[in-house]
Amino acid sequence: MRKKETRRPRRGEKQWIEIFKQFKSSELGARDFCRRESLALSSFQRWHRRLGLTASSDFVELVPTAQPDVASSSWSLDVALPNGVSLRFQG
Repeated sequence: MRKKETRRPRRGEKQWIEIFKQFKSSELGARDFCRRESLALSSFQRWHRRLGLTASSDFVELVPTAQPDVASSSWSLDVALPNGVSLRFQG
């Protein structure tokens, strides 16, 4: 007896656009989102590139807010991301 193959459904461009809208609102990483939605990560990544979603829209420019204090041996860097997340690095 042959093992029954389970094929994933073939999706078109409109379906992938909807999937990426859901992904963006999910706030999950790609791997976790694909696992939750039973999507192949490789297909997700291929369609992401194909639809041009890996363009510079994910680019975040870092702009210094003050001149560094050269005399100080310690440093800190605060990064405010567009989604409201703030990161602080200190050394």
